[in-house]
Amino acid sequence: MVVGTPDSAPGEGGAAIPPRSIVETWTEVVADAGGLVRAEAALARAETERNLRVVGRESAKVIAGGMLALMALVFLTVAAVVALAALVGLLPSLLIVAALCALIGWLLISKGLDGVSGQPILPDRALKRLSRDLGAMADRAPVPDMPPPGPKVGGVREAA
Repeated sequence: MVVGTPDSAPGEGGAAIPPRSIVETWTEVVADAGGLVRAEAALARAETERNLRVVGRESAKVIAGGMLALMALVFLTVAAVVALAALVGLLPSLLIVAALCALIGWLLISKGLDGVSGQPILPDRALKRLSRDLGAMADRAPVPDMPPPGPKVGGVREAA
């Protein structure tokens, strides 16, 4: 079976495009689909790398917040020791520093966790585009002529 292209009318603007077979048409469709899949895979890789960079940056905030919270625990411990040992004016300053470190640590941890929890790892946009493009290609692909369904006679369909 031979399939012509829509714009292959003879005599228009020079030589006519020769008709192509179904095999040639499907070969071209498969090649185009392969190129599309490779391009979408490259976009998916780029999107995944960007998402992982964001997760890494937000994880650094969580680590920094954890370190400051640990420092707050050290300052609170030092404040308790100083209060019990000397009972002088050094205690209020140590408590203020410890409270500030604890507050900053809590803010960094909560902000980092919020940033990480809302960040997707999978390349959602690229996967949606790939699905849409493959669906569009399937809709435009030529469908070979199929015989109408009819009763089988001896394992062979009978022509109507």
